[in-house]
Amino acid sequence: MTNADDPLLTTDSPAQESLDIELDVNSLYAMRSAVAAHASAFGLADPKLADLLVVATELAANSLRHGGGAGKLRLWREGNVIQCQVTDLGPGIDELKAAGAGPVPLSAVGGRGLWLVRQLTHQLAIVNNHPGTTVTAAMILDIVPDSLPEP
Repeated sequence: MTNADDPLLTTDSPAQESLDIELDVNSLYAMRSAVAAHASAFGLADPKLADLLVVATELAANSLRHGGGAGKLRLWREGNVIQCQVTDLGPGIDELKAAGAGPVPLSAVGGRGLWLVRQLTHQLAIVNNHPGTTVTAAMILDIVPDSLPEP
């Protein structure tokens, strides 16, 4: 599902109000609630809303586990795209293109988070900031017209 050159993900629409949350081990429950509320307000509904909660949780958990124990999550909508971005100040990711590119063996202790995020989103961008990493996941919003024309 991930495609870095997807024309559906480019938009000239101004961003709607965003959600910005500081992440730590005590903020995950509140983060999930806030992401659900904002994404619903942006027009995202199940099952994509549930997918977004998995994406946000995986990115936040990676930030806490690998990015120094803290981070920041930002969520916003531009046109028909909802963006979920997590930034941290950790050491970065060694092989950006390989990160989450394929499933890991069942015997592995971890390594499934970015793979799962790639499966649930339309686009994933990972940038090393030296220090830190920024991961931005994009989901296309299924827009349903408010009123359909009479046949």
